[in-house]
This record gives sequence, structure tokens and C-alpha cells, in this order.
Amino acid sequence: MNERDSLIALSVAGLHYSKPLSHLNEYFGSFQDVFSASDDLLEKVIGPGPYRNKVVKDAIRDQGALQHRIDEIKDRYTILTLMDDYYPENLKEIYDPPWVLYIKGKPLKSNPMIGMVGARKASTYGKWAADYFARELTRFGLGVVSGLAYGIDAAGHQGCLDAGGYSIGVLGCGIDKTYPSYNRNLYREMEEYGTIITEYAPGVEPQKHFFPARNRIISGLSAGVFVIEAREKSGSLITAEFAMEQGREVFALPGNINSQLSVGTNKLLRDGARCVLEINDIIEPIESILPAELRHNKTQDVNVLLSEHEKCVFTMITQEPISIELLLHKSEFTISELNGILTILELKGLVQQLPGKRFTAC
Repeated sequence: MNERDSLIALSVAGLHYSKPLSHLNEYFGSFQDVFSASDDLLEKVIGPGPYRNKVVKDAIRDQGALQHRIDEIKDRYTILTLMDDYYPENLKEIYDPPWVLYIKGKPLKSNPMIGMVGARKASTYGKWAADYFARELTRFGLGVVSGLAYGIDAAGHQGCLDAGGYSIGVLGCGIDKTYPSYNRNLYREMEEYGTIITEYAPGVEPQKHFFPARNRIISGLSAGVFVIEAREKSGSLITAEFAMEQGREVFALPGNINSQLSVGTNKLLRDGARCVLEINDIIEPIESILPAELRHNKTQDVNVLLSEHEKCVFTMITQEPISIELLLHKSEFTISELNGILTILELKGLVQQLPGKRFTAC
């Protein structure tokens, strides 16, 4: 087996998590070399864990069968490894990126994504909010990544797809499993219009401890994570914690203080998460990472509220922070006219003045 297939073989054999694979790679310097190691050396490197020892020893003994299994998987699914050039850059940056990803549906796109997570037993309002904000994110060219679970996850995926957007579903089980089975219709839509990924090989059944681990992938693929409803001890809060550790934005929808579904989100807000009341509460903090053509959506929305002179000045300011001297030169307004227009734009909440008489869009 070549280096790439040696890595995939260890994953297929049962080394699901990235840390033991990283440990083997750091010690041997090559996954191929693992397959020529002695039992004594493996026990020394892997440690006393009987499961991992057995997985690696079985993989070494059954190399032929594993290669055949890998070829079968490649016929049905896409396999992406950390050593591949097209591995997502933002996911590569996290603390423990998955070494192997199994993929079905469309190839992974590089669209900016927002993680959308929340309660499985969500309220009607929570599901409405997930659907609404997913559609709004799509309008700005953003995709939705979530966990294909009940409730908020499903509503976010569905809203994105219904609006013609791109969505990624991250599983806590093998790529061939539909879990929960209730979402089978959504899975079919995701396969046709979105992408489903997992670090677990085909045949791996869902297990409770897999889901917290998959949450780091949701946040890792995202520019920010939006928590819509969450109880005090919710898995969604784990995703938010991963997002903070990874340097991503964390957003939360405020909720009724008497509702258990709002305890987690309200505490996130108390602890510094960004409060979301409208779509621009998400767009503005991440606007710098959006492609230039997508940033114009905000300009298009406000242009209907502006006079022709106001539009002219506002368009120049949205391109980059700009000094009043340069605005005078570019616009050819008098200083009196320009000051009047800037005052109106400030009153409308569209621009703000920076030190040095420079202006930027809000």
C-alpha cells in the first residue's frame, strides 16, 4: 500500500480519531512504516490500550483485505485525507483536524460557511429561526454546516437547500448510515444538492461519544457558529466551545429566560457571544472574509433608502475606509455638500467616522 492508502487503511480498520493517527505519524514519520513495525514496538508506541493495539495489529495482518475494502469504498464515496492538496484549509488549521474524511454528495466547496446548531427537541420558534436565518445566509452567498440531527440542525439544512444554497452535513457515524432515520428525505436532498462528510468509515454505527468529536469539524469548517436554542448542558455548547478555541465567531439567538431551551444561548450571550437579532449581526463580523461580490448585497439592500448623491458617497466608503480629502477628490462635491451627505449617512447608521476624519461603513 502507498502512504495515502496506509493512512486510510488504519482509519478503515478502526482508528477513528485523529490523535492516535497523529501519534503514529509523529513516531514513525510515515504511515507505511507502521505496517512493517514489530508487535513489541507497536505496544511501546501505542501504549497499553488494548483496542488500539488490536486495531493496528489486525490491520498489519490483513493488509490485502484492507486494500480490497479501500478500493470498494473508493468506488462508492470520495475519500479525502489531510495529505491531499484540496483538503479544506480552514479545517486544516484546527488543533486536531481529521486525518481522513469520507464524503458523499457534491464535492466539498470552498464557500464561506456558518455552523448552525441547537436543540434536537427545538421549539416551533427555534425551527422557524433556523429556517429563516439559513435562507438569509444563502442570500449573502454563505452556506450552512450542521450535524443532520433533529430540530435546529435539520431546519437549518432544509432552509438553506430550499433557498438554493449549499449545505454540509457532518455525521457522527459511518458515511453509509442514515442517522437519525427520520431524516432520510433530508439526507437524499443533501446528497443531491449538498455534501455529507464524516471521519468514520462505512459500517461504523453511531455512538454517543462520536458526536462531541464531530462538533469540532462543524466549527472547523465554519467562519462562525450560530447557536439558536440550547439547554444548559447541550451538545451545541460544545460546538460553541470548539469555535472559540479555533478563533471562530460565536453567535447566539436570545430567548425567553423562562424556557429551558434558552438557558444555554442566554448564557453564551452573557459570556460574550454576539447577539443575533437580524442577519447583519452575523454578516458584519465576518464581512472581511466574504468574496467582494458578496459584500455588495448589503449595499444593494440600503441603496433603495438613499438619494443619488448619498449612494455615490456610500459606495466609495464601502470599498474601504477613506479620508474626507479623498472623498472630496473622488466625488467632486463641495466640502459643505459632502459634510451634509456624511451627516445623513451617519444618522442612517450606515457609516461611522474614524480618527483622522476618515470614514468607514458600519
